[in-house]
Amino acid sequence: MDQTDDRFADVKQLALRASAISMGFVFLSAAWRRFYNVPAKLDIDSAKDVANKLVAAAPGSPIEGLVHFVLARPGLAEFATYAMTIGEALAGLGLIFGFLTRLSAVGAALLNIALMLIFGWQGFECLDEWTMAALGFAISVSVMLYGPGLYSLDNVVGIDPLRGVFTKGVAIALTVASVIFTVGFYDYYFGIAHLERRTGVEAYRIVAEPAPQPDAAILYVNAGASTNGAYVRSITFKLDSGETVTQSAEEIGVLKSYYEPWSRSGVLTDGVLRLRLGSKTEIRLPKGAASATIDLIDNADQDVVFAAPAAD
Repeated sequence: MDQTDDRFADVKQLALRASAISMGFVFLSAAWRRFYNVPAKLDIDSAKDVANKLVAAAPGSPIEGLVHFVLARPGLAEFATYAMTIGEALAGLGLIFGFLTRLSAVGAALLNIALMLIFGWQGFECLDEWTMAALGFAISVSVMLYGPGLYSLDNVVGIDPLRGVFTKGVAIALTVASVIFTVGFYDYYFGIAHLERRTGVEAYRIVAEPAPQPDAAILYVNAGASTNGAYVRSITFKLDSGETVTQSAEEIGVLKSYYEPWSRSGVLTDGVLRLRLGSKTEIRLPKGAASATIDLIDNADQDVVFAAPAAD
């Protein structure tokens, strides 16, 4: 009986180590790709910077406003991407080697929360980002509660920081939190009783937002079938007088593409205007334009209404 108990105790130690190493490698490999394989991912002046992923992720995120706040400030965006990448590297190394294990697991849990809040809705075929963040959070909680275990540097050195924090009451609370985190975000993003994504991925959707200057509007692509973008053939404006004015893609006056160089929008490609998912493109409006119909390739036409100009 004692030998069986010992064998299963050893199996549990190895199982937890395997989970910690796997979770750690996920984070460490992400940091390695940015620091070594594709350093442009950490170049704030490059279109490949991590910020380009934030542009496409913002529409479905519950912290959409915060993501846009960061994107509008390149210095803050650069700090955020570096901080997250360094955090991934440290948490990954800590989990892999079992050093400051519980603290590393806390960091990993926070990273998974951030990933869920920003990217959890994405995964155009499968629920990729939700799945990764949900499993990552559960693994992080397991490591937090169990601690470094036998096969870890913490055990070799004889340390276990935060051990006293994870009492039975805390363990129960974290277990419940893990279940709520997984089920709650699934229901929020996709629905349980009726499966319907909070942010559509079947077709592109465009809305008009007020622009900072008169006779202009911002076209915001706030849903879409992929991160590639919607392609505009023409826009037909309806004026206050009842008349209509149609502009081809070449004739549309693009004043500004927000969140560049990561947005990569508002540019002509083979005679059509590219508006990437999550992009905001400011265009010039014909005098008196009240609404418009946007003709998109392989997508339903989008009807938008422009805000009335402010009274003098």
